[in-house]
Amino acid sequence: MDIRKLFYLVFLTAILTNCSSEPEMEKAFLDGRFTVADTLDNTGDFSGIQLIITYQENVDAEIDTLFNKKTNKDGVIKGIVKFPRKNIYPVFIKRNGNQVGATQFILADKDTLKFSGELPGLDQNFELNSREQRAMDTFNRINRGFSRVTAYINAGAIEDSLLYDEVLKWSDLFWEVSEKNSNTLASTLSASESIRLLNIIDKELMMNRIDESLKDEEMIFAAVNYGFPYLSKDNGLDSGISYLDSLAELTENEDYILGLEQKKIEVMYDSSRVEEAKSALEQFEKRYKNKVNAMDWAKNIGYDLAYLAPGFRIPSFSFVTQEGDSVNSSTLIGKPYILEITPVASRLYQNQYDRTMVIHQIYQNYDLEIFTIPLDRSEVTVNAFFNERVKHWGVAAFGTFDIQELIQKFNVTDVPTRILVDQNGNIVRKYVTTEFTDVIQGMNTVVNQSKNQN
Repeated sequence: MDIRKLFYLVFLTAILTNCSSEPEMEKAFLDGRFTVADTLDNTGDFSGIQLIITYQENVDAEIDTLFNKKTNKDGVIKGIVKFPRKNIYPVFIKRNGNQVGATQFILADKDTLKFSGELPGLDQNFELNSREQRAMDTFNRINRGFSRVTAYINAGAIEDSLLYDEVLKWSDLFWEVSEKNSNTLASTLSASESIRLLNIIDKELMMNRIDESLKDEEMIFAAVNYGFPYLSKDNGLDSGISYLDSLAELTENEDYILGLEQKKIEVMYDSSRVEEAKSALEQFEKRYKNKVNAMDWAKNIGYDLAYLAPGFRIPSFSFVTQEGDSVNSSTLIGKPYILEITPVASRLYQNQYDRTMVIHQIYQNYDLEIFTIPLDRSEVTVNAFFNERVKHWGVAAFGTFDIQELIQKFNVTDVPTRILVDQNGNIVRKYVTTEFTDVIQGMNTVVNQSKNQN
Protein backbone atom coordinates (compact mmCIF):
# COMPACT_ATOMS: atom_id res chain seq x y z
CA MET A 1 0.00 0.00 0.00
CA ASP A 2 1.30 3.43 -0.92
CA ILE A 3 0.00 6.39 1.07
CA ARG A 4 -0.54 8.95 -1.65
CA LYS A 5 0.62 12.51 -1.23
CA LEU A 6 -2.25 14.73 -0.15
CA PHE A 7 -1.87 18.20 -1.55
CA TYR A 8 -5.07 19.10 0.30
CA LEU A 9 -2.90 19.37 3.39
CA VAL A 10 -1.19 22.53 2.19
CA PHE A 11 -3.82 24.67 3.82
CA LEU A 12 -3.37 22.83 7.13
CA THR A 13 0.31 23.73 7.42
CA ALA A 14 0.52 27.10 5.67
CA ILE A 15 0.02 29.25 8.74
CA LEU A 16 2.07 26.97 10.98
CA THR A 17 5.25 27.97 9.14
CA ASN A 18 5.06 31.20 11.11
CA CYS A 19 5.65 29.31 14.33
CA SER A 20 8.91 30.13 16.08
CA SER A 21 8.15 28.75 19.53
CA GLU A 22 8.95 25.17 20.49
CA PRO A 23 5.73 23.11 20.30
CA GLU A 24 4.84 20.55 22.94
CA MET A 25 5.68 17.21 21.36
CA GLU A 26 2.96 14.64 20.75
CA LYS A 27 3.59 10.90 20.60
CA ALA A 28 2.36 7.84 18.73
CA PHE A 29 3.09 4.13 19.14
CA LEU A 30 4.71 2.03 16.41
CA ASP A 31 4.27 -1.74 16.17
CA GLY A 32 5.58 -3.34 13.00
CA ARG A 33 7.31 -6.32 11.43
CA PHE A 34 9.42 -6.69 8.32
CA THR A 35 10.41 -10.01 6.78
CA VAL A 36 12.65 -10.97 3.87
CA ALA A 37 11.65 -13.40 1.12
CA ASP A 38 13.63 -16.67 0.99
CA THR A 39 14.61 -15.85 -2.58
CA LEU A 40 16.54 -12.88 -1.23
CA ASP A 41 17.77 -14.24 2.11
CA ASN A 42 17.03 -17.72 3.45
CA THR A 43 18.78 -17.29 6.80
CA GLY A 44 15.56 -16.39 8.60
CA ASP A 45 17.35 -13.48 10.24
CA PHE A 46 15.28 -10.35 9.70
CA SER A 47 17.32 -8.05 11.91
CA GLY A 48 18.82 -4.74 10.86
CA ILE A 49 15.96 -3.42 8.75
CA GLN A 50 15.86 0.28 9.56
CA LEU A 51 12.78 2.51 9.87
CA ILE A 52 13.39 6.27 9.71
CA ILE A 53 10.76 8.99 10.15
CA THR A 54 11.79 12.56 9.34
CA TYR A 55 10.37 16.06 9.70
CA GLN A 56 11.14 19.40 8.06
CA GLU A 57 9.45 22.55 9.39
CA ASN A 58 9.82 24.35 6.06
CA VAL A 59 11.87 24.16 2.87
CA ASP A 60 14.67 26.25 4.39
CA ALA A 61 14.86 24.30 7.65
CA GLU A 62 17.10 21.34 8.40
CA ILE A 63 15.60 17.86 8.24
CA ASP A 64 15.09 16.36 11.70
CA THR A 65 14.96 12.65 12.44
CA LEU A 66 12.00 11.78 14.66
CA PHE A 67 12.48 8.01 14.74
CA ASN A 68 15.38 5.74 13.77
CA LYS A 69 15.29 2.14 14.84
CA LYS A 70 16.15 -1.32 13.47
CA THR A 71 14.28 -4.62 13.58
CA ASN A 72 15.32 -7.50 15.82
CA LYS A 73 16.03 -11.00 14.53
CA ASP A 74 12.31 -11.71 14.16
CA GLY A 75 11.83 -8.54 12.12
CA VAL A 76 9.90 -6.80 14.88
CA ILE A 77 10.23 -3.08 15.39
CA LYS A 78 8.44 -1.23 18.17
CA GLY A 79 8.76 2.16 19.74
CA ILE A 80 7.37 5.58 20.47
CA VAL A 81 7.75 8.42 17.99
CA LYS A 82 7.50 12.01 19.19
CA PHE A 83 6.47 14.74 16.76
CA PRO A 84 5.37 18.40 16.85
CA ARG A 85 1.80 18.07 15.54
CA LYS A 86 -0.67 15.81 13.78
CA ASN A 87 0.40 15.59 10.15
CA ILE A 88 1.78 13.38 7.40
CA TYR A 89 5.47 12.50 7.83
CA PRO A 90 7.89 10.87 5.35
CA VAL A 91 9.09 7.36 6.18
CA PHE A 92 12.16 5.60 4.79
CA ILE A 93 13.01 1.90 5.07
CA LYS A 94 16.62 0.77 4.69
CA ARG A 95 18.56 -2.48 4.77
CA ASN A 96 22.33 -2.68 4.81
CA GLY A 97 22.46 1.06 4.26
CA ASN A 98 20.37 0.91 1.09
CA GLN A 99 16.88 2.36 0.83
CA VAL A 100 14.40 -0.40 0.02
CA GLY A 101 11.15 1.47 0.52
CA ALA A 102 9.51 4.81 1.23
CA THR A 103 6.04 5.76 2.36
CA GLN A 104 4.28 8.22 4.66
CA PHE A 105 2.75 7.88 8.13
CA ILE A 106 -0.06 9.99 9.51
CA LEU A 107 1.10 10.64 13.06
CA ALA A 108 -1.51 11.67 15.61
CA ASP A 109 -1.26 11.91 19.38
CA LYS A 110 -1.79 8.58 21.16
CA ASP A 111 -2.56 6.73 17.92
CA THR A 112 -1.10 3.24 17.35
CA LEU A 113 0.31 2.38 13.94
CA LYS A 114 0.58 -1.32 13.08
CA PHE A 115 2.41 -2.19 9.89
CA SER A 116 4.06 -5.06 8.05
CA GLY A 117 5.85 -5.80 4.82
CA GLU A 118 8.19 -8.18 3.05
CA LEU A 119 11.36 -7.41 1.16
CA PRO A 120 11.56 -7.09 -1.77
CA GLY A 121 8.35 -5.51 -3.01
CA LEU A 122 7.40 -3.19 -0.17
CA ASP A 123 5.74 -0.89 -2.68
CA GLN A 124 3.25 -3.69 -3.31
CA ASN A 125 2.85 -5.58 -0.04
CA PHE A 126 3.32 -2.95 2.67
CA GLU A 127 0.28 -2.74 4.95
CA LEU A 128 -0.56 -0.09 7.53
CA ASN A 129 -3.37 0.06 10.04
CA SER A 130 -4.20 2.94 12.38
CA ARG A 131 -7.21 5.05 13.23
CA GLU A 132 -5.91 7.90 11.10
CA GLN A 133 -5.11 5.61 8.18
CA ARG A 134 -8.50 3.89 8.21
CA ALA A 135 -10.18 7.28 8.08
CA MET A 136 -7.88 8.43 5.27
CA ASP A 137 -8.61 5.27 3.28
CA THR A 138 -12.32 6.09 3.49
CA PHE A 139 -11.70 9.67 2.38
CA ASN A 140 -9.56 8.48 -0.54
CA ARG A 141 -12.27 6.04 -1.66
CA ILE A 142 -14.96 8.75 -1.67
CA ASN A 143 -12.61 11.20 -3.34
CA ARG A 144 -11.80 8.73 -6.14
CA GLY A 145 -15.51 8.25 -6.74
CA PHE A 146 -16.10 11.97 -6.92
CA SER A 147 -13.15 12.41 -9.30
CA ARG A 148 -14.85 10.01 -11.71
CA VAL A 149 -18.11 11.94 -11.45
CA THR A 150 -16.24 15.20 -12.03
CA ALA A 151 -14.88 13.76 -15.27
CA TYR A 152 -18.45 12.95 -16.37
CA ILE A 153 -19.60 16.46 -15.47
CA ASN A 154 -16.75 18.07 -17.39
CA ALA A 155 -17.56 15.87 -20.39
CA GLY A 156 -21.18 17.05 -20.31
CA ALA A 157 -22.48 13.56 -19.51
CA ILE A 158 -24.68 14.81 -16.65
CA GLU A 159 -27.58 17.12 -17.46
CA ASP A 160 -27.48 20.61 -16.00
CA SER A 161 -30.80 20.03 -14.24
CA LEU A 162 -29.22 17.16 -12.28
CA LEU A 163 -26.01 18.90 -11.27
CA TYR A 164 -27.29 20.41 -8.02
CA ASP A 165 -28.51 17.08 -6.65
CA GLU A 166 -25.38 15.26 -7.83
CA VAL A 167 -22.95 17.71 -6.24
CA LEU A 168 -25.05 17.85 -3.07
CA LYS A 169 -24.95 14.05 -2.84
CA TRP A 170 -21.15 14.02 -2.87
CA SER A 171 -20.95 16.92 -0.47
CA ASP A 172 -23.12 14.92 1.92
CA LEU A 173 -20.90 11.85 1.49
CA PHE A 174 -17.79 13.84 2.38
CA TRP A 175 -19.64 15.33 5.34
CA GLU A 176 -20.58 11.84 6.54
CA VAL A 177 -16.92 10.79 6.44
CA SER A 178 -16.05 13.81 8.53
CA GLU A 179 -18.70 13.12 11.15
CA LYS A 180 -17.80 9.45 11.51
CA ASN A 181 -14.06 10.08 11.84
CA SER A 182 -13.86 13.06 14.15
CA ASN A 183 -10.48 14.46 15.20
CA THR A 184 -8.62 12.95 12.25
CA LEU A 185 -6.90 14.56 9.30
CA ALA A 186 -9.38 12.79 7.04
CA SER A 187 -12.22 14.40 8.96
CA THR A 188 -10.80 17.86 8.36
CA LEU A 189 -10.15 17.14 4.68
CA SER A 190 -13.63 15.67 4.19
CA ALA A 191 -15.39 18.57 5.89
CA SER A 192 -13.36 21.03 3.83
CA GLU A 193 -14.25 19.25 0.59
CA SER A 194 -17.92 19.15 1.55
CA ILE A 195 -17.84 22.89 2.18
CA ARG A 196 -15.94 23.56 -1.05
CA LEU A 197 -18.65 21.81 -3.06
CA LEU A 198 -21.41 23.70 -1.29
CA ASN A 199 -19.62 26.92 -2.13
CA ILE A 200 -20.52 26.12 -5.75
CA ILE A 201 -24.20 25.25 -5.30
CA ASP A 202 -25.61 26.33 -1.91
CA LYS A 203 -23.86 29.04 0.09
CA GLU A 204 -26.41 29.12 2.92
CA LEU A 205 -25.92 25.42 3.61
CA MET A 206 -22.19 26.00 3.25
CA MET A 207 -22.24 28.58 6.03
CA ASN A 208 -24.26 26.23 8.25
CA ARG A 209 -21.67 23.49 7.79
CA ILE A 210 -18.81 25.87 8.39
CA ASP A 211 -20.40 26.90 11.68
CA GLU A 212 -20.96 23.27 12.66
CA SER A 213 -17.42 22.25 11.72
CA LEU A 214 -15.70 24.96 13.75
CA LYS A 215 -15.64 22.74 16.81
CA ASP A 216 -12.45 21.56 15.09
CA GLU A 217 -10.20 24.63 15.14
CA GLU A 218 -8.39 23.49 12.01
CA MET A 219 -11.62 24.22 10.12
CA ILE A 220 -10.84 27.90 10.65
CA PHE A 221 -8.96 27.62 7.34
CA ALA A 222 -12.12 26.56 5.49
CA ALA A 223 -13.99 29.41 7.15
CA VAL A 224 -11.37 31.87 5.89
CA ASN A 225 -11.30 30.38 2.39
CA TYR A 226 -15.07 30.18 1.86
CA GLY A 227 -17.00 31.91 4.63
CA PHE A 228 -15.01 35.13 4.60
CA PRO A 229 -15.32 35.81 0.83
CA TYR A 230 -19.05 35.04 0.92
CA LEU A 231 -19.78 37.40 3.80
CA SER A 232 -17.51 40.11 2.41
CA LYS A 233 -19.22 40.00 -0.97
CA ASP A 234 -22.77 39.91 0.39
CA ASN A 235 -22.45 42.20 3.41
CA GLY A 236 -19.33 44.25 2.74
CA LEU A 237 -15.71 44.07 3.84
CA ASP A 238 -16.44 45.29 7.37
CA SER A 239 -18.66 42.25 7.87
CA GLY A 240 -15.89 40.01 6.55
CA ILE A 241 -13.30 41.54 8.87
CA SER A 242 -15.65 41.11 11.83
CA TYR A 243 -15.99 37.47 10.81
CA LEU A 244 -12.20 37.04 10.92
CA ASP A 245 -12.21 38.55 14.42
CA SER A 246 -14.90 36.09 15.50
CA LEU A 247 -12.81 33.19 14.19
CA ALA A 248 -9.83 34.36 16.25
CA GLU A 249 -12.00 34.13 19.37
CA LEU A 250 -12.57 30.41 18.73
CA THR A 251 -8.95 29.39 19.26
CA GLU A 252 -6.11 29.87 21.70
CA ASN A 253 -3.57 28.74 19.12
CA GLU A 254 -1.33 31.78 18.72
CA ASP A 255 -0.24 30.77 15.23
CA TYR A 256 -3.83 30.56 14.01
CA ILE A 257 -4.53 33.98 15.52
CA LEU A 258 -1.38 35.33 13.87
CA GLY A 259 -2.54 34.02 10.50
CA LEU A 260 -5.96 35.62 10.90
CA GLU A 261 -4.34 38.96 11.69
CA GLN A 262 -2.20 38.63 8.58
CA LYS A 263 -5.32 37.95 6.53
CA LYS A 264 -6.99 41.10 7.87
CA ILE A 265 -4.02 43.26 6.95
CA GLU A 266 -3.82 41.71 3.49
CA VAL A 267 -7.49 42.32 2.68
CA MET A 268 -7.24 45.91 3.92
CA TYR A 269 -4.23 46.38 1.65
CA ASP A 270 -5.98 44.82 -1.35
CA SER A 271 -9.07 46.97 -0.71
CA SER A 272 -7.12 50.25 -0.68
CA ARG A 273 -7.65 50.73 3.06
CA VAL A 274 -4.02 51.69 3.35
CA GLU A 275 -4.14 53.70 6.58
CA GLU A 276 -6.17 51.00 8.36
CA ALA A 277 -3.72 48.37 7.13
CA LYS A 278 -0.74 50.41 8.34
CA SER A 279 -2.32 50.84 11.77
CA ALA A 280 -3.08 47.11 12.01
CA LEU A 281 0.45 46.29 10.86
CA GLU A 282 1.93 48.52 13.57
CA GLN A 283 0.01 46.58 16.22
CA PHE A 284 1.02 43.30 14.58
CA GLU A 285 4.71 44.23 14.73
CA LYS A 286 4.45 45.08 18.43
CA ARG A 287 2.72 41.81 19.26
CA TYR A 288 4.95 39.51 17.22
CA LYS A 289 8.29 41.32 17.45
CA ASN A 290 9.98 38.14 18.68
CA LYS A 291 8.70 35.92 15.84
CA VAL A 292 11.24 35.98 13.02
CA ASN A 293 8.96 34.72 10.23
CA ALA A 294 6.15 37.04 11.29
CA MET A 295 8.49 40.03 11.22
CA ASP A 296 9.80 39.02 7.79
CA TRP A 297 6.21 38.97 6.55
CA ALA A 298 5.55 42.34 8.18
CA LYS A 299 8.61 43.87 6.51
CA ASN A 300 7.47 42.57 3.14
CA ILE A 301 3.89 43.83 3.28
CA GLY A 302 5.08 47.02 4.97
CA TYR A 303 7.08 47.88 1.86
CA ASP A 304 4.06 47.24 -0.36
CA LEU A 305 1.90 49.43 1.87
CA ALA A 306 4.44 52.24 1.66
CA TYR A 307 5.15 52.13 -2.08
CA LEU A 308 2.91 49.67 -3.96
CA ALA A 309 -0.55 50.03 -2.45
CA PRO A 310 -3.64 50.36 -4.66
CA GLY A 311 -4.06 53.96 -5.80
CA PHE A 312 -0.34 54.75 -5.57
CA ARG A 313 1.63 55.92 -8.61
CA ILE A 314 3.63 53.01 -10.00
CA PRO A 315 7.38 53.43 -9.42
CA SER A 316 9.31 54.51 -12.49
CA PHE A 317 10.72 51.85 -14.79
CA SER A 318 12.00 51.58 -18.34
CA PHE A 319 13.14 48.96 -20.81
CA VAL A 320 13.31 48.24 -24.53
CA THR A 321 11.24 45.44 -26.02
CA GLN A 322 12.67 42.69 -28.20
CA GLU A 323 11.17 44.59 -31.14
CA GLY A 324 13.16 47.71 -30.22
CA ASP A 325 10.32 49.79 -28.75
CA SER A 326 11.21 51.99 -25.77
CA VAL A 327 8.80 51.58 -22.86
CA ASN A 328 8.64 53.49 -19.58
CA SER A 329 6.12 54.32 -16.88
CA SER A 330 5.54 57.83 -18.23
CA THR A 331 4.83 56.93 -21.85
CA LEU A 332 2.28 54.30 -20.77
CA ILE A 333 -0.01 56.83 -19.07
CA GLY A 334 -3.30 56.85 -20.94
CA LYS A 335 -3.83 53.10 -21.16
CA PRO A 336 -4.09 50.27 -18.60
CA TYR A 337 -1.42 47.58 -18.52
CA ILE A 338 -0.15 44.56 -16.64
CA LEU A 339 3.56 44.46 -15.84
CA GLU A 340 4.83 40.89 -15.41
CA ILE A 341 8.11 40.33 -13.56
CA THR A 342 9.00 36.65 -13.69
CA PRO A 343 11.23 33.99 -15.19
CA VAL A 344 9.34 32.60 -18.17
CA ALA A 345 10.79 29.24 -17.12
CA SER A 346 8.55 29.36 -14.04
CA ARG A 347 6.14 26.43 -14.15
CA LEU A 348 3.38 28.54 -12.64
CA TYR A 349 3.91 31.29 -15.22
CA GLN A 350 3.69 28.75 -18.01
CA ASN A 351 0.56 27.21 -16.51
CA GLN A 352 -1.03 30.67 -16.33
CA TYR A 353 0.05 31.74 -19.81
CA ASP A 354 -3.07 30.62 -21.68
CA ARG A 355 -5.29 32.38 -19.16
CA THR A 356 -3.19 35.52 -19.50
CA MET A 357 -3.71 35.42 -23.27
CA VAL A 358 -7.48 35.13 -22.79
CA ILE A 359 -7.47 38.12 -20.42
CA HIS A 360 -5.46 40.11 -22.96
CA GLN A 361 -7.89 39.23 -25.75
CA ILE A 362 -10.96 40.10 -23.68
CA TYR A 363 -9.70 43.46 -22.48
CA GLN A 364 -7.70 44.65 -25.47
CA ASN A 365 -10.87 46.50 -26.51
CA TYR A 366 -10.15 48.65 -23.44
CA ASP A 367 -6.55 49.21 -24.63
CA LEU A 368 -5.09 46.76 -22.10
CA GLU A 369 -1.43 46.05 -22.73
CA ILE A 370 0.82 43.46 -21.14
CA PHE A 371 4.59 43.65 -20.77
CA THR A 372 6.82 40.83 -19.56
CA ILE A 373 10.16 41.52 -17.90
CA PRO A 374 11.92 38.12 -17.84
CA LEU A 375 14.14 37.28 -14.89
CA ASP A 376 15.67 34.23 -16.56
CA ARG A 377 19.44 33.90 -16.60
CA SER A 378 19.51 32.85 -20.23
CA GLU A 379 18.15 34.82 -23.16
CA VAL A 380 17.95 31.50 -25.01
CA THR A 381 15.35 30.29 -22.51
CA VAL A 382 13.18 33.36 -23.10
CA ASN A 383 13.44 33.15 -26.86
CA ALA A 384 12.68 29.43 -26.86
CA PHE A 385 9.55 29.97 -24.78
CA PHE A 386 8.08 32.64 -27.03
CA ASN A 387 9.23 30.96 -30.25
CA GLU A 388 6.91 28.08 -29.38
CA ARG A 389 3.97 30.45 -28.90
CA VAL A 390 2.36 33.41 -30.59
CA LYS A 391 3.74 36.45 -28.74
CA HIS A 392 0.82 38.79 -28.07
CA TRP A 393 2.64 41.49 -26.09
CA GLY A 394 5.96 43.17 -25.52
CA VAL A 395 8.83 41.33 -23.84
CA ALA A 396 11.76 43.28 -22.40
CA ALA A 397 15.05 42.62 -24.16
CA PHE A 398 18.01 41.41 -22.13
CA GLY A 399 20.37 44.18 -21.06
CA THR A 400 17.75 46.94 -21.17
CA PHE A 401 16.73 46.73 -17.51
CA ASP A 402 18.40 46.26 -14.12
CA ILE A 403 17.13 43.02 -12.56
CA GLN A 404 18.21 43.79 -9.00
CA GLU A 405 16.73 47.28 -9.16
CA LEU A 406 13.41 45.88 -10.40
CA ILE A 407 13.32 43.19 -7.73
CA GLN A 408 13.95 45.76 -5.01
CA LYS A 409 11.66 48.47 -6.41
CA PHE A 410 8.70 46.14 -6.93
CA ASN A 411 9.44 43.98 -3.87
CA VAL A 412 9.57 40.75 -5.86
CA THR A 413 9.67 38.01 -3.24
CA ASP A 414 7.97 35.32 -5.32
CA VAL A 415 7.17 34.79 -8.98
CA PRO A 416 5.29 35.47 -11.07
CA THR A 417 4.75 38.99 -9.69
CA ARG A 418 2.32 41.12 -11.69
CA ILE A 419 1.14 44.68 -11.25
CA LEU A 420 -2.08 45.97 -12.80
CA VAL A 421 -1.89 49.69 -13.56
CA ASP A 422 -4.79 51.91 -14.63
CA GLN A 423 -4.80 54.48 -17.43
CA ASN A 424 -3.71 57.19 -14.98
CA GLY A 425 -0.52 55.34 -14.07
CA ASN A 426 -1.82 54.29 -10.65
CA ILE A 427 -1.57 50.80 -9.18
CA VAL A 428 -4.82 48.84 -9.11
CA ARG A 429 -3.28 45.83 -7.40
CA LYS A 430 -0.12 43.78 -7.12
CA TYR A 431 -0.63 40.05 -7.75
CA VAL A 432 1.85 37.48 -6.48
CA THR A 433 1.80 33.90 -7.83
CA THR A 434 -1.76 32.48 -7.68
CA GLU A 435 -3.32 35.81 -6.67
CA PHE A 436 -3.50 36.50 -10.41
CA THR A 437 -6.78 34.56 -10.44
CA ASP A 438 -8.35 37.74 -9.00
CA VAL A 439 -7.24 39.94 -11.90
CA ILE A 440 -10.71 39.98 -13.50
CA GLN A 441 -12.01 41.94 -10.52
CA GLY A 442 -9.15 44.39 -10.94
CA MET A 443 -9.82 44.75 -14.66
CA ASN A 444 -13.48 45.47 -13.97
CA THR A 445 -12.33 48.31 -11.72
CA VAL A 446 -10.23 49.67 -14.59
CA VAL A 447 -13.13 49.38 -17.05
CA ASN A 448 -15.57 51.15 -14.73
CA GLN A 449 -13.01 53.86 -14.05
CA SER A 450 -12.54 54.37 -17.79
CA LYS A 451 -16.29 54.64 -18.36
CA ASN A 452 -16.64 57.23 -15.59
CA GLN A 453 -13.80 59.33 -16.98
CA ASN A 454 -15.33 59.25 -20.44
